[in-house]
Amino acid sequence: MERIAAVLERERELLELLLFKLVETRLILESGEVRFLSRATREVERARTRTREVDLMRAATVAQHADGSTLRRLAATAPEPWPGIFRDHHDLLVALVAEIEVTAHRNAGEARSGLDSLRLAKVSAGMTEHPGVDRRDAELVRLAQGAAYETVLATASRLRMPDLLDFLR
Repeated sequence: MERIAAVLERERELLELLLFKLVETRLILESGEVRFLSRATREVERARTRTREVDLMRAATVAQHADGSTLRRLAATAPEPWPGIFRDHHDLLVALVAEIEVTAHRNAGEARSGLDSLRLAKVSAGMTEHPGVDRRDAELVRLAQGAAYETVLATASRLRMPDLLDFLR
């Protein structure tokens, strides 16, 4: 039981890191600092990879004690003091997953808005937003920004956690 609790604690820490990286991405989106989006999305992907790894570790650890068990079932059948500890983990993990989903959804909405703005923006014949930047360079900047927004959308779509959700049901 101690091993399960330790893995659940590690999973919580990594989910908090993932949420932190998603919030960072949202703040970058909201501030318009598009140049930092590719770095932010790489960090989100890295955090997500780490959560997947601990997800597998948790599944293997739980399978040693009760194959196919949910966290609620573990809490219901574990000896004292584990039921309360597992219920606390359950509540924290459920709240974190919900917050991750909401934040990822908001990020996707911000990225869609950014893409819409880029589609509407026209680079006029000789005028750009930045003095000294010619039309072709401005178009390259616009394309790079579009790619960054698309990466945010792709990253948000890959954040589903079906195994964890099954474990928490």
